[in-house]
Amino acid sequence: MSKNIIVESFSGVRGVYNEAITCELARKYALCYCQLFSDKLSTLVVGGDSRHSTPALKESMVEALSSAGIAKIIDIGTVPIPVAEYSVLRFEADGGVYITASHNEPEYNGWKFLKQDGAILYPHQFDRLRDMVYNSKGIDLKRARRETEITKKHEESIYQYIEHILQLVGNSGVERVKESGIRILADPNGGAGITVLSELFDRLGVQAEIINGELGNFARAIEPNAESLASIAKEIDINGIEFGCGFDSDSDRVELLVPPKSDFAREMGPVVSGHYVLALACDVRLEGTKNEVVVINDCTSYLVRDVIRKYAAEVKEVEVDEINVVREMEKQKSIIGGEGSNGGVVYTPIGCRDGIMTIALLLKMIAERERSLAQILLEYPRYYSTRTKVHCSEEEIPMLKHRLEQYYREKGYQIRKTGDITGGLKALIDGNSFVWFRQSKSEPGEVFRIISDGDELKKVKELLQQGIEAFNECRM
Repeated sequence: MSKNIIVESFSGVRGVYNEAITCELARKYALCYCQLFSDKLSTLVVGGDSRHSTPALKESMVEALSSAGIAKIIDIGTVPIPVAEYSVLRFEADGGVYITASHNEPEYNGWKFLKQDGAILYPHQFDRLRDMVYNSKGIDLKRARRETEITKKHEESIYQYIEHILQLVGNSGVERVKESGIRILADPNGGAGITVLSELFDRLGVQAEIINGELGNFARAIEPNAESLASIAKEIDINGIEFGCGFDSDSDRVELLVPPKSDFAREMGPVVSGHYVLALACDVRLEGTKNEVVVINDCTSYLVRDVIRKYAAEVKEVEVDEINVVREMEKQKSIIGGEGSNGGVVYTPIGCRDGIMTIALLLKMIAERERSLAQILLEYPRYYSTRTKVHCSEEEIPMLKHRLEQYYREKGYQIRKTGDITGGLKALIDGNSFVWFRQSKSEPGEVFRIISDGDELKKVKELLQQGIEAFNECRM
């Protein structure tokens, strides 16, 4: 991929630092952010992940925000993104900015702008912001210049976030975790999660071995997945470790590993699918509730639907991307939602995926149910997911989507669509399986994704192959 390619979407701005991403671009984005919300911004929260380029980008942002006349900037330093979003709420700020390139490799960086509720900007707001950055001839803020008060609240922001986690786990849950003697292995991989995990595990009384625990020292690929976590999978069977967990640089995502010799791992592999992670999180969070609405993206496995039936919970599907989940959660007043396709789980009132909260709640589940994570997973129905990426030009998408829809309708399958012409297209094969298509909005290039999911592995593999064949046929 070219170093000059930049991804700019409501998921955030990212690219290679000092190539596509520069301090000058950061300043311009910050100034346009102030202009876009000129009548609403007084206090802002600023933080970032542990990449080496984060301090320089953050300094540029702070300088620009100060020059724009922001009255107060709360610098929370290096923290996970859920800490930043929660800090916007706790400090009663009007928004903020978080410096990160999420799961991209260390040479990348970028940023996400936040609203008053702590969540990232809505798509229409980001579209306006991006247009201002590239189309405005000059920045006219039309606000009185004033001295900016800059305060540092790194430790306070972390303390408040941990208190929030412990409150959700509950006093009895905390005590059960302390009594359980659970041992886990955590790999923050030099990411921002390091600033929270040790203290949280101490407060929960968890015996945690933390590896790759030096900020900014990335010992493996940033994105946690089966390949990047292969080396620690071997450690899970040692010394009675309950499970392992690996985070990306801003800790919004977490991958779980169970002992390779467990029955679940022998059948499904040691790395737990993101669909199972979301199902676990819903299972523990919905306990004691009834008739809740769980918001998921439209390529999340029906596994989640099946697991939450015991709580009479309803599933609401939306187009892929965190902000789409968050926005629908606001409408439905949901307490939990997420995207099984990437294992991201959102817990209100924080409006982003939160891998650290997921670990805390799983510890509560294990302690209270007195069963290992692998044993709990064995009680869930089996679902399988496969995926691939193909390439086509953006100009092809409208006709291609139309032809794919017709292709599956002619075979008698029901179709569900989300978003606009670039959104999701799902063919419902039966009550438990589907094949899904969508243009990628988070990757540079002309990437088109195909996913199949269902309760029979052979069928799922066949559906993916059929999806590839349908894609090729519909392009002709």
